[in-house]
Amino acid sequence: MHFRLFGPLEAENDEGLVEFGGIRQRAALAYLLMHSNQVVSTSQLLGALWVDDDAPVTARKILQNAIWRLRGVLAGPSSDAPPPRLLTRSPGYTLQVQPGQVDLLDFQQRVAAGRAALAGGDPQSARDLLTGALALWRGPVLSDLVEEGICWPEVTALQNKRVDVMEDRFEAELACGGHQGILHELKTLVESDPLRERASRQLMLALYRCGRQAEALAVYGKVREELVGGLGLEPSRELQLLQQSVLTQDPALDPPRTVARLRPAEAATTAPRTAEERWPRPAEPAAPAPAPAAAKTPGADDATRGADAGSTTADRTRRAAGSRDDERRADAQRPTSVLLVRFGLGAEFGTLSPEDMDRALDALTMLACEKIGKHGGMVASALGSLLLGVFEDDGREPSGAVRAVRAAAEVRDCLNIFTAPGAPGVPVAQGLSVYGAVVTWRGVSPWPGTGTTAAWAGDGLVDSCQVMLASVAPGEVHVCDTTRRLTEAHVTYRHACASASAPWELMAVTDGTAGGSELSFGDRECELDLMRGMLGRTRQRAAPHLITVLATPGSGKTRLLMEFQRRVEEDPVEPMRVLTATAPPPGTGSDSRMPADVLAAYCGIRHGDDATAASTKISAALARLTDDEETRRTLPALLRPLLGPGGPVRRETLAAWQEFLALAAGLTPLVMIWDDLHHADDMLLDALEELVTAPADVPVLHVVAADERLLGRRPHWSAGHPHAMVISLLPVPDDALDLLLESLLLPKRQTEPARAALRR
Repeated sequence: MHFRLFGPLEAENDEGLVEFGGIRQRAALAYLLMHSNQVVSTSQLLGALWVDDDAPVTARKILQNAIWRLRGVLAGPSSDAPPPRLLTRSPGYTLQVQPGQVDLLDFQQRVAAGRAALAGGDPQSARDLLTGALALWRGPVLSDLVEEGICWPEVTALQNKRVDVMEDRFEAELACGGHQGILHELKTLVESDPLRERASRQLMLALYRCGRQAEALAVYGKVREELVGGLGLEPSRELQLLQQSVLTQDPALDPPRTVARLRPAEAATTAPRTAEERWPRPAEPAAPAPAPAAAKTPGADDATRGADAGSTTADRTRRAAGSRDDERRADAQRPTSVLLVRFGLGAEFGTLSPEDMDRALDALTMLACEKIGKHGGMVASALGSLLLGVFEDDGREPSGAVRAVRAAAEVRDCLNIFTAPGAPGVPVAQGLSVYGAVVTWRGVSPWPGTGTTAAWAGDGLVDSCQVMLASVAPGEVHVCDTTRRLTEAHVTYRHACASASAPWELMAVTDGTAGGSELSFGDRECELDLMRGMLGRTRQRAAPHLITVLATPGSGKTRLLMEFQRRVEEDPVEPMRVLTATAPPPGTGSDSRMPADVLAAYCGIRHGDDATAASTKISAALARLTDDEETRRTLPALLRPLLGPGGPVRRETLAAWQEFLALAAGLTPLVMIWDDLHHADDMLLDALEELVTAPADVPVLHVVAADERLLGRRPHWSAGHPHAMVISLLPVPDDALDLLLESLLLPKRQTEPARAALRR
């Protein structure tokens, strides 16, 4: 069995990828793998699985169950000799593996060998070994667990170690004369972290060897500006010596003529060179000359005072005018931020007519213009699916960069459903994608004909935005390093290596103005307050409750449901599991569609799973929900028909499905969102009414959305029930997002009913 930690956690045996259970089981395995062949105490594991002392009373039992299940998974078919072994060793557990079975151990071995080769004067071998070590990385360490909220110091340390190894590889490449091949990577690294002096030295040397002496000196200037301005420190002696060597074009900086392996005797004198040996001081070093303005001679202060005293009114007027010019120049140096947004309509919308496509793009543009204008930006250009917004920094709060990022976050969040903090968003419609990029520069020329300090392609600002936008993934917003520094008090980011000019991905606006659970929802806040009140009642009384949302076309029903779902799932205090399903119109789907979607979402059954895999996942879910052996044995067989080819659902199958939901709610409170329920068949409506009216002590909130046809079929729907509420929505005029959802969702639902995505 082989384990991979660099990227999402994966394990593979002779039969393919291995499926693990929930977050606790995967986190326990990951933590043990990060400490392979070491004894990890039970208290360490508990601290890793539950942070901030929020472990439940049964935490130790949950950990023991996770270890027991892991042993069963690790005992699967494998040709490894010996296979991995999870053993109990006081005071905890140890996972015994071979170095070749874990990418982390393989990485550590290759790095150690590469560094030894570099120190031994064999840069070619070092380059090959270090390149192979870095090739093991498929993404950030344990990226799937990090998105679930796992934050271990070991993960951060590994990410930092990767950058250290990158610098080692650059050192080997420079020793082999490969300065041109690493130039782009070095630029990316230095732009993302300008305080890494070793990488800055390597970039300066690579640029110098490429004949770009001025750019090499500019790198030194930027590093010095960052150090002095941010920390009050001068660059290291090594960096200062390198700058002097570049200025004097010292021959010691020239690329090596040969790349032959050094003999041990040569390596002993060459490898451990000091800073002065690597970048020798010029023959006659001179201290940097002081700036002319700072130069003084004896009596200079007296002379200056005498000049001021004898100056005329005209002299003072000229000085005042010069001061105003300085102020105007300072104003011109204020940052200007550009937001570039691009929308995509994928192949899923191929059935739309050209008129519907135009209507959808118009709605998307209207939505983005609304958000840009709301935050004080100017829409400079809107062509097709691309829109450009400019945010001028006028010296007041919030700054232009903050306003640009807030607008970008609102556009993104309107078009995505975020099922968990830090998790990737699910588009409001399949095939719809939004991409965003924000870049900030100083000293941008005025926008032609307006006098506004905005930017256009001639200044390179929009060009930079377009370059970074090409590297942005769907549903993401990336920003440059300058934008991050100007906004980090208001916004949380995570590092994104996709673009050299946009190394930071916007996660959330933390001051409550956008991208957070306190975002105002306009005319629907009253309805959301009612729904949240019913949610609190469900938690408090631990009983089934029902909200029926009656809506007409254009009333924003879909938007309301999405926003309510987002707020429920982002609640950090009392989390609830949300499951959604949409009833297909008559003749376009089977009667079992909605129950099957809910069951598949809860158990993690994917589209490509066969009947055996689906049954296994149902059994695994039941093993987590109940200790009753009879229920574990009989319920999977009763539920299995839901996942078949479709057709009428038998009453006993729905009864088993009801029992399954009751067990799930007993473990974690549920919110069930049933959309377009007026299309559901009578048997499903009966089952839902039974779920709500049954005297069960389980916290489940059912949110039903339908039009007046539901009451036409069931005139007494929820009438007289003590735990039920009806909300009637009136149309909201001129709402850009409602228009968009109507353009994108309704045509698709007429042709292909949306399945409940596995939103976990």
